[in-house]
Amino acid sequence: MKMEKKNLKKTTDFFLLKKVITFFIFFIFISGKVFSQEIPRVVNNTIYFTNNVRIQLGNRDHYYIFSDQDRLVHVNQHMIPNLGQYRIDFYNLKGYRVAQSDIIEGEFDFIFVEKTGRILAGQTATLVRTNTSFLFDLDGNLINTLTHDYRSKHIGITDDQKYFWYVANRMRQLTSGETPFFPGWTTTPFNNIMIFDAYTGDFVANYSTSKTHFNFTINEKTYLIISTPPSNFP
Repeated sequence: MKMEKKNLKKTTDFFLLKKVITFFIFFIFISGKVFSQEIPRVVNNTIYFTNNVRIQLGNRDHYYIFSDQDRLVHVNQHMIPNLGQYRIDFYNLKGYRVAQSDIIEGEFDFIFVEKTGRILAGQTATLVRTNTSFLFDLDGNLINTLTHDYRSKHIGITDDQKYFWYVANRMRQLTSGETPFFPGWTTTPFNNIMIFDAYTGDFVANYSTSKTHFNFTINEKTYLIISTPPSNFP
């Protein structure tokens, strides 16, 4: 009986030691991966690289760290009357700038896409009529210029990061027998939705709907867009 207890204790100690060693090896592997990437630190609106390069972030600036792709993207924004001027700088994680975009003008929202290694400067202009957005890769190359409805005020990306979507609030004529939202109206508001490929920037599909929760299907997969309602919806 004593021998069985002794053997049981040895077995338990062996498995406990094995777990400790496994955890220690895993910790060393993860730590080595993190430190080898030299991830920049962001403190008090300043980006610190390990080579002593610093970037002071402005109030309107954006940044994103693509740790797996060895890139930090910094969007520098300056306001001029009615619109903004934007310049995108591309750094590796050691702090060396590898590319810089030309200045683009407009009113942009930025979407940083991990899976495709893309940055979308999505135009959401309200003060000027412009209908172009810009898709960059992580080396600063302009991959595509997306042409969409200049009324687009709401943009996003699907959960699987395969498609960008743009929603524009528009008006159309009532169809025969259609009930207007308000008496005497001859037009009705609707959402115009445009879909683009998140890797190439190519146009994929166009939809019209009066719904704020809209489903669309591509390659047998269904996606949901929750958008802002068209103007003047009751």
